[in-house]
Amino acid sequence: MDQLAYVGDNGKGALIYRPAINDDKRYNDRIDMDMLKSSIDEVYYGASTDVIEELLFLGGSSGGARPKANVGYSSEKDEIIHGQNILPDGFEHWIIKFPSSSDPVDIANIEYAYHKMALIAKLEMSECKLLESKNGLQIFATKRFDRIGNKRLHMHSMAGLTNDNFRVSSIDYGHIIDAAFELEKSAVAREKVLRLAAFNIYSHNRDDHSKNFSWLMDEAGKWVLSPAYDLTYSSTAIGEHSTMISGEGAKPGRKHLLMLAKEFSINKPEIIIEQVQEAISLWPSIAKDCGVKQSSIKRIQSKFRNLND
Repeated sequence: MDQLAYVGDNGKGALIYRPAINDDKRYNDRIDMDMLKSSIDEVYYGASTDVIEELLFLGGSSGGARPKANVGYSSEKDEIIHGQNILPDGFEHWIIKFPSSSDPVDIANIEYAYHKMALIAKLEMSECKLLESKNGLQIFATKRFDRIGNKRLHMHSMAGLTNDNFRVSSIDYGHIIDAAFELEKSAVAREKVLRLAAFNIYSHNRDDHSKNFSWLMDEAGKWVLSPAYDLTYSSTAIGEHSTMISGEGAKPGRKHLLMLAKEFSINKPEIIIEQVQEAISLWPSIAKDCGVKQSSIKRIQSKFRNLND
C-alpha cells in the first residue's frame, strides 16, 4: 500500500510520499519517448491507455501546466529510464517536459533558447538539453538540482516559506530579496534575485510566481538560492507579472529595478541590468541556433521589454 516515508539522509530528515511499487516490474527498461508522448496526449483527451500506470509512476510531483516525467538519464549512453528514487550507476535524475496540445511545436526549442540566453545573462541554471525522439519530437530536459546522485537535498520554495497562494499572490521581488538575505546572510543573494527579476522583465517571462523561486539547504543547515528554473516566454491571464517589481506588475522596467536596488542597498545594479539586456539582445541568433521557428522568434521578440527602458 502507499505510505509516507521518513528520509534522513541529509541529517535533517523529511517526509516524502512513496507510492507502492511492485518490485518485479522492470523499471530500468529504456523509455520510448514517442510512445510516452502519444499516451500523454490520449490521457489529456480522456482516453484510457495501458500505460497510465507508467505515466503515474513517471509523473512524480513536478507540477506545472506541461506534461512532465521524472526520469533517469545517462548522457554517456544517451538513454532514459524510469526515474525511481535509486538509479543505477551512470544515470542521473532529470525532468523531461512534453509539449501540451496547446503548445507551439517548437516550445521545447524556445525554453532551451531561454536557457542559453539566461546563462549568457550570468544566471545560474542546472544543466539542460534538447532530446529528440525517433520520430523527431523535440523534448526539453533539465537535470534535477535537488539531487546529488541518489541523495536528496532539502528544498523550499518562496510559496512554501511564506505560505503564499501563488495563484492569488501579492508577492513582490522585494519580498524575495528580503527572504534571500535572511536565509543566506549575503549581499550576493540580493544581487542574484535582482538579476533574475531583470531577466524575467526583459524576456517577457510573466509566469514568475512564488513557486518558481526556491532555496536549497545542505547538511550543515546552510541555505542557498537554487538555480533558476522554468525560464521561458510566458504570459498570464491578467497581462501582468505574477510577482510585482517595486509594486508594478503590468509594465515594470529599469526604474523599478533601480528602486529595488536602492531599497536593498544593492551595489552597481546598472551593471546587472546591462548584462541581462545584452543577453536578451542576442535572442534572434540564440533562438535560431536552438531550432526555434522564425515566426516564433519574431513573435516573442515583439513582446520583449524595450531594452532602452
